Amino acid sequence: MIRLRTATRWLAALALGAGVAAAGGCSTNPATGERIFTGALPVAQEEQIGKQSRPEILAEFGGEYPDEALQRYVQSIGELVAATSERTDVSYTFTVLNSDVVNAFAVPGGYIYITRGLLALANNEAEIAGVLAHEVGHIVSRHSAQRATQSALAGVAAAVLGVATGSSQVAQMAQTGGMAVIQSYSREQEFEADTLGVRYLSRAGYDPSAMSSFLASLNAHSNLEAKMAGGNPPEFNIMSTHPRTQDRVQRAVAEAGGYAVRNPMLARDIYLQKIDGIVYGDAPEQGFVRGRDFVHPTLGFRFRVPEDFRLMNGAQQVVAKGSGGAVIVFDAAQRRSGLPIVSYLRDDWAAGASLQSLERITVNGMEAATALVKGTVQGQPADLRLVAIAFDGTQVFRFMFVIPSRASSALIESFQRTTYSFQRLSAAEAARYQPKRLDVVPVGSGDGVSRFVGMMNVDSYPEEQFRVLNGLLGGEGLLAGQKVKIVTE
Repeated sequence: MIRLRTATRWLAALALGAGVAAAGGCSTNPATGERIFTGALPVAQEEQIGKQSRPEILAEFGGEYPDEALQRYVQSIGELVAATSERTDVSYTFTVLNSDVVNAFAVPGGYIYITRGLLALANNEAEIAGVLAHEVGHIVSRHSAQRATQSALAGVAAAVLGVATGSSQVAQMAQTGGMAVIQSYSREQEFEADTLGVRYLSRAGYDPSAMSSFLASLNAHSNLEAKMAGGNPPEFNIMSTHPRTQDRVQRAVAEAGGYAVRNPMLARDIYLQKIDGIVYGDAPEQGFVRGRDFVHPTLGFRFRVPEDFRLMNGAQQVVAKGSGGAVIVFDAAQRRSGLPIVSYLRDDWAAGASLQSLERITVNGMEAATALVKGTVQGQPADLRLVAIAFDGTQVFRFMFVIPSRASSALIESFQRTTYSFQRLSAAEAARYQPKRLDVVPVGSGDGVSRFVGMMNVDSYPEEQFRVLNGLLGGEGLLAGQKVKIVTE
């Protein structure tokens, strides 16, 4: 969970200061009566942890989604299910994050986060209530507090090991193991959260089967993402941080059979009305992938990658992957005011590297520098072509082109074209780029899936994306009067 590293370090430091390594603190799960280990992290301190980590979480996930009505709506759903739980000592805060990543997670102190990407995938209120109820289950069982304690213990072990061996590298490797603890819950914790989530979902009057049906959509979305990324599973979606299976969720629903609901709520129409127009994919402040182009209307630039390269917009960098190990990595950095761009590349960015052919160039009127580094990538020999572009007095945009051995001259030329495709956007040009949004539309008599597939403004797999987006996972057709989601711009 790369985006939470800063918060994780704070949690570890807090717990270390309280003497977690030496403590054997336990508490009782109020929902199950079982004893759980939470080290020296008292309930009263959970609220402090939640408040302390909130600014960092918002910064890493694009902030709060700027729709107060939608935020209030999600808060109301969360409060409804949380009111049925056993933790009356927690004041819950539910926040919609401005991120297209499909995920939800809980932080000690009752802070629960859900992304707009996950909201876009759901098809009724009961599915979202199921997600929030599941996260409430984690809070009630103090799973997030347990993870904070385990992460801190891993940090303590790393520090001790580093001192004993005199090796900062060993300590760093051990810390990486600590990060693995916080990346996901155990399967036992997930099942407990599902069981409690079904309990709270049923008590609140929702259809408990929505938890199982939405898991099918989450699985289908994760598989489609991997397919679109050339077989690589997404790094931080809900299926990677919440290891759940369909049979376990169905078992949790079955074991909660004592919570029968008369006329259970789905609230499909009101939910679709609430998310109609929600931003889908990247927001302007995050930059857009538009086919082969990466466009950042807020910062005011764009560039184009070669044909057959797939662009992926990440939290810290943009990556484009081609065949044979060819890769483009693009990011931003700061340089000291007045520092020549050649000096920045040699002394700051590539400090200590053996550079070849270091030279000053101009890219569409902007000062830039480039150099070549011989090395290896994943054990294979490769050249790294570095390009640093001075965008203003301190802002630098950087390309790193990974050129496999025996690369063709055509590939090298295509990388040069990408470099010189980098250009500023005027205010008028930037204004033409708008985010994609979900549009909820009714199905007319005789309308088939193909009609709406043709309306999908996506770069690839339009039918698969339409079906996953609308929960049509078994090849179902459409019914007149039904409402469906399409992606528009």
